[in-house]
Amino acid sequence: MKKLLFVLFVLGFFTAKGQNPDVIKSDAIIQEGRMQYLKAAELYAEAAKVYQSTQVTDTFCVYKAGQNYVRAKKYSTGLTYLQQAESLHFSDETMYLSLADVYSGLKKYQDAENMLSKGMETYPALKADYTKKMAFLLYNSKQYKNAVHTLEEALGVYPRDITLLYLKGSSLERLNQYEGASKVFEEVLKLNPNHKKSITKLGVVFFKQTDAIYIQETKRYENLKNPSRIDYHNSVKKLETISRGYEKAIPYLEKAYALNGKNKQIISCLYVAYRRLKMEEKAVEMKLLLE
Repeated sequence: MKKLLFVLFVLGFFTAKGQNPDVIKSDAIIQEGRMQYLKAAELYAEAAKVYQSTQVTDTFCVYKAGQNYVRAKKYSTGLTYLQQAESLHFSDETMYLSLADVYSGLKKYQDAENMLSKGMETYPALKADYTKKMAFLLYNSKQYKNAVHTLEEALGVYPRDITLLYLKGSSLERLNQYEGASKVFEEVLKLNPNHKKSITKLGVVFFKQTDAIYIQETKRYENLKNPSRIDYHNSVKKLETISRGYEKAIPYLEKAYALNGKNKQIISCLYVAYRRLKMEEKAVEMKLLLE
């Protein structure tokens, strides 16, 4: 009887003070479920503190505080809690994913890569998830060549993942591999014909692919010493043939313009394409939008 009264007294004390760690922990879980990550992080941190005051170390609360601070983009605070959880030997499959997010948020990309590599070694069953995360990291840190390789590895597991395909196409574009990029964006549009970013990218890639050849021919002619009239006419004919490549870009560029009429890159591409195809009225319309 005395033992029961003591337990009730303790529970009453915690409830009266609003410091029952189990209640705080439950509230944290609810807030996390609602994607209120900062509030969840603060509640998990508070629960961990109250548990500690009762000589209990709740490593779950410590870890979840860190994870949710990271989700709320409070990276430095999140790192403190995650490192504390790791030092307490807390084990969770998402630990290294969270640490990678921290270092990525802090622009410490090599540390982020190291965490993902460690995660792959520690949890081989989750290699696909860690590889996918690594692909995002490499792309966001502008390591496009490495990103393409890792994206292809991830696509081996998730072949219809539109985000992975889009990032692969974008990486190839950044590497000036326009033909490969266009094929990837076309693949995206087969899966989702209304994927706005891929519509835009495909138009830009087709434009860049043609424009690079056009500029190359222009420079070739300009570098000729004492070009003849025949040289001039041959170059003009060649440029006219090259310009037909813009016809492939225009339908996508026009669709992209209809989706976002304020995109200066699209307007600029359309202006050049129209002008080189001698579509003067449309070229003037685009030029006015650039002024």
